[in-house]
Amino acid sequence: MYDLLIEDATIVSASGRQVADIAIEDGVIAYVGSRPAGRSKEKLSAIGKFVMPGVIDTSVYLSWAPSDLPDHWTQETRAAVAGGVTTVIELGDRGTPTTTPARLNARRKVARKASRANFGFWGMASQAGADTAQRLLEAGAVALQVDMGAFNGPLALDDGLLEDLFVRTTGVLGVQAADPSLLKAAAQTASNHEKPADTDVFPGEAGAAAVLRLVDLVKAHQRQIHLIQISTAAELHPLDPIRGDLPISVETSPHHLFLSCETSAELLPVLKNRPPIRPELDRRSLWTATRRRRIDSIASGHTGVIRDDKLRPYWEATPGLPGTELMLSLIRTAVHHGRLGLERMVELLSESPARLLGVVGKGRIEKGYDADLVLFSEGRLAPLSERTLLSRARWTPYGNKELAPPPELVFVGGRVAARNGAIADDDVRGREIRTRR
Repeated sequence: MYDLLIEDATIVSASGRQVADIAIEDGVIAYVGSRPAGRSKEKLSAIGKFVMPGVIDTSVYLSWAPSDLPDHWTQETRAAVAGGVTTVIELGDRGTPTTTPARLNARRKVARKASRANFGFWGMASQAGADTAQRLLEAGAVALQVDMGAFNGPLALDDGLLEDLFVRTTGVLGVQAADPSLLKAAAQTASNHEKPADTDVFPGEAGAAAVLRLVDLVKAHQRQIHLIQISTAAELHPLDPIRGDLPISVETSPHHLFLSCETSAELLPVLKNRPPIRPELDRRSLWTATRRRRIDSIASGHTGVIRDDKLRPYWEATPGLPGTELMLSLIRTAVHHGRLGLERMVELLSESPARLLGVVGKGRIEKGYDADLVLFSEGRLAPLSERTLLSRARWTPYGNKELAPPPELVFVGGRVAARNGAIADDDVRGREIRTRR
């Protein structure tokens, strides 16, 4: 007997739409088609509703220090699930990055108890070298990540260490692309100013120079890399001649698609971010690239930083923007305005993240896949109210916009976890994801 039968749903995938029933048993999709044989404990009519795979957010910061972990995991994953994100892959925290198996296991222990969404972890490459990085993968990290722009501290890698990672570690290598020498010079120049422009502290040229270096490394070693949070047109240009020939995928973030220095000028004091909000020309170029499939996935780059921490003097203010709770609503709003189709949205938010990182059982609505589902309707946009948000940030840079409403239902492991932007069952817990090695 099935646990739940969702009847007459319009299932959306990258390849099209299909009206069908979805039968769920033990948290897994047991059948997709018309009127399955057998009975179900519960039925749900989805006539006129869309159902898509749960969103997989591959770039999320959930805390700043180990002491923050339990509360932040609870609050931020509630927010994620309410917005349709059923899987988060954590980038670690900025104070104690996930550079060792011991740190990974400490974060895993917290997530198993606190996370309302399914979860995984990036392992951070560090000056400890390739052997330590590989041990992170053996300990269960989804993939390794390089903060290429770090020019001091344990995450700063010289050319030799970077190339060693290409040669001596396995799997996908996620890279935050920035030339450290250019960032260091920019930071030194900007340090003379009390209120520098964020784009002067983190110039776009640093990202473009790093991408050129990475293309050479991929050519030499044929290593798959995933570029995290691309923010400028200049970073995309070196990739155009080799797209499809080299294993390089590209991710951008909603704030780089929806905000710019010009259109959000009044918010710039609180928009400090890494990488920063860019000029309008870059924002438009990123949308063009997204439509033309030069960008493979979208991830939130979420940091649940509260407004007070953003209002400090520039050099003391915390970088980062909240985003995971509203990511699906933002992209659905783009669909509403004709920027994207629903099928492309599902590809960017669900299918591609699962495929690129080799996540098992996620990203599709097919028999044998996990029953992580999002049910929603096409309809009117509505003014966004910050009072309804669940993230600890309690603010958003999109507060003056009309957005698509939250999903009507969000299923995690076959159970209704959220309804209309609120948590419906706070006993639902996510599970750690598995990846293909």
